[in-house]
Amino acid sequence: MQTVIFAKKNNVELKGDFYKSPRSDAAKTIIYFHGGGLIWGLRNDLPEAYRNLFLEAGYHFFAVDYRLAPETKLPDIYEDAQDAILWFEANARAEFGVSNVFVLFGRSAGAYLALQLAADATLPNADAVLSFYGYPSIRADWYQTPSAHYAKLPTIPADLKDALVVGQEELTEGFIEKRYALYIYCRQTGKWLDEVFGSADAAYLDAFCLEEMRDFSFLPPVFIAHSTTDQDVPYSEAEKLAKTTFENELYTVRDLEHDFDKKTDAGLPAYKQALAFLDQFNQE
Repeated sequence: MQTVIFAKKNNVELKGDFYKSPRSDAAKTIIYFHGGGLIWGLRNDLPEAYRNLFLEAGYHFFAVDYRLAPETKLPDIYEDAQDAILWFEANARAEFGVSNVFVLFGRSAGAYLALQLAADATLPNADAVLSFYGYPSIRADWYQTPSAHYAKLPTIPADLKDALVVGQEELTEGFIEKRYALYIYCRQTGKWLDEVFGSADAAYLDAFCLEEMRDFSFLPPVFIAHSTTDQDVPYSEAEKLAKTTFENELYTVRDLEHDFDKKTDAGLPAYKQALAFLDQFNQE
């Protein structure tokens, strides 16, 4: 594994961990964005079993940072994600000795970023997107109204939420033990968008939302994995992507939680199917 600094913002280093496939015919890199509601999470959170599956199948793997909300707002978070792609395009061969052809992969909020990046005309084209329990827009009602699921958890008061945001220092590593309560607060109150985006007019928000008829046609092939009983991101988000994107595969998981791949015995079939999906386009 090789760790690089692909950008530095306000004295915060944005890092990426590159894992090279052992196969001599490996030609593409999977660029990975972690989940966590843009509030918590780590670039190295993907279970090793899944990463090894990609490597053994002939894909390099590049897991990258982005700054986290609420200390950093979405426009700057998205800029970090753009920087990761642009850095990889410019430096993949010199730093890692590989081509700059890539696939975007994200889980939950990381999949949201991956989908935005894939439709971004200012960036190099991704070969495909792997969207695990992701969503294409932050306008959805389920993110802007109190969640019945999170209401069942102990209430996080506003003063505790404020205490968890110490000193307003920006950060890229959000350990679940310290940051998950922030996310619970956002979902219990319906204030996730306020914390992640801040105050902005609707026109500015539009730049960070993919619309079905306007944007989905610009997406490359998309593999979508989602559970029907997801209590965090509704399954309807997966159906929306599957219904409107030109080339896609919807892998439906039944009766499991949001991050159904947390346990590898439940997740491995989805990852193997994702690889089969990618291999279709390698053979064309």
